[in-house]
Amino acid sequence: MNYTTAKWLIGILATIAFVTIATVYVLDTNGGVPPLLVSLFKPIVLITLFPTALLIFGLMIARGKKEEKISTKSLGRSAVIIGAIFTFRWMTGYFD
Repeated sequence: MNYTTAKWLIGILATIAFVTIATVYVLDTNGGVPPLLVSLFKPIVLITLFPTALLIFGLMIARGKKEEKISTKSLGRSAVIIGAIFTFRWMTGYFD
């Protein structure tokens, strides 16, 4: 994947996630969150933020190795990093 494609995809997915988070936050502080938005909040955030993190870490790894494009190895390494972070959080009791 080209760097520019990854940057555009990161921008689009992050914008969707942060607009959703901001909308729920603002509506929650005003006291009127629709039940449909509450039920769609977690799936939207998980579907958008996980690939965003994967692409960000893949982009950083590919640039560090001075690759011309983001390779599947870089994305695989970024998935291992994300898995290690979640495992660390799970093992230390963060998700309890």
